[in-house]
Amino acid sequence: MKISNGVLAAALVAGLSLTGLSAHAAGPGGMGGGMGVGSTFGGPGGNALDGLDLTRKQRNQIATILKEAHDQDQAQDTQEQFENLHAQIEDLLSAPGPLDQDKIAQVQQQMAALRAEREARHLQTASRIHDVLTPDQLAQMRDRQKRIHALLGELNALQHPAQQISSDTQKK
Repeated sequence: MKISNGVLAAALVAGLSLTGLSAHAAGPGGMGGGMGVGSTFGGPGGNALDGLDLTRKQRNQIATILKEAHDQDQAQDTQEQFENLHAQIEDLLSAPGPLDQDKIAQVQQQMAALRAEREARHLQTASRIHDVLTPDQLAQMRDRQKRIHALLGELNALQHPAQQISSDTQKK
């Protein structure tokens, strides 16, 4: 069966990725992936589970895992804390007089700790999903991810060609 389950589509939105792609697409407040389940099962090019022939049991297990992860994220929502810390940094940077570098460093450490806690939860979710998949499914997912990364590399090279120095410029 192809994945068409709405909950699995939420994994795409949540941006989970077994490849360890961290919060490359920071959402509001810079927490990566916005308000979703996480930033560890999708990444560039879509959901890592797309195209896998999952059984009904696997889809149900993954849906349960994602719901539990979502509920945990909601219960431990750090978005408001993160936004408050960001506002503290803004206040420190806009205050007249010398910058309080120590206070900025403290707030920055608190922000990093929140990100690390959230990423750890998301990696735990990805690990649980990994354990539901067969070795063949994992290999299929890895192959698809490698192809996606190669295509994204080609696209990036097309969008941002290296500056070529003409032979006339080199002679000068």
